[in-house]
Amino acid sequence: MTAAKLALELLAMIAIGYYAEKRRIVGEQFNADLAAFITNISLPCLIVQSMQVPFSMDELKNCGYLVLLALGYLAVCFAMAQIGWYFSPRDYRGRIMRFGMIFTNFTFMGIPVVQTLYGDQGVFYFVVFLVPIRIVFYSSAKPMLSPPDLKLETQSLSQKLKGWLSPPVAGVLIGLALYISGIRLSGVIGDIVSNVACICSPMGMILCGITLGKYPIRSLLRKRCFLLAGIRCLLIPGVIFCLCHAIGLAQQLMEPVVICAALPIASLSAAFTVRYDPNPEAHYESAGCVLLSTLLSAATIPLWAWLLAL
Repeated sequence: MTAAKLALELLAMIAIGYYAEKRRIVGEQFNADLAAFITNISLPCLIVQSMQVPFSMDELKNCGYLVLLALGYLAVCFAMAQIGWYFSPRDYRGRIMRFGMIFTNFTFMGIPVVQTLYGDQGVFYFVVFLVPIRIVFYSSAKPMLSPPDLKLETQSLSQKLKGWLSPPVAGVLIGLALYISGIRLSGVIGDIVSNVACICSPMGMILCGITLGKYPIRSLLRKRCFLLAGIRCLLIPGVIFCLCHAIGLAQQLMEPVVICAALPIASLSAAFTVRYDPNPEAHYESAGCVLLSTLLSAATIPLWAWLLAL
């Protein structure tokens, strides 16, 4: 697939969701319900489906490498985010800057992009790479985005385990078990999993557009949002790309790492900010960063995919 076609598809899917929200074709609760359906049902089916391939010991070793690469990726992003935090105001702007530099939209935009570019094999590698990132993402959103004077509730061990063992992570574990055992889903069950998995990618992109459509555009166009969008879509993937080349990483392992870094700011960061920070300015700042980084990524993701192909 050419870079131009990929960019066109990304923008078209986002535009469909944006139009549906602005024209009130979907209700207020549709956004949250669709996100829950994709995360809890469609995405796990896609993950299991992507792992329905013949077992290979080399592929299993690659899965172990991907987990280690994810930890290294998080360390690099955390280090860069701390630099961004150092030069940012010590308020909601700094918190949003730091969170946005670490976490990308790896579910609702990442999965569709990887599936379009690299097919089921690429999704297989990508979802394994995301396992440690998902765990850190869901466990760190509240402490990273909450004001320092906000008292945080202490979670029990069972609550923490429930957050860590999310349906996508469970889908990875189930998919790996089927992959290693050689069990293949067939018949009615196989068809159901395949059909439910097919809607994950297009609906994930449309959901991005619906999320962006909930905010007035003019109030989101802020200088810091433009800055963070550039850092997220150009600087960070550039650093990750160079590091991958420096360590001589194999092509098939480099692709999920660089594409994850090239994705826009996590769309859930806007929802998390609304949930954990009562300041209305923080809500607009976070939504603006999501909007601008998503629009910019429609042009930069094909660029990084082209560079990876070289």
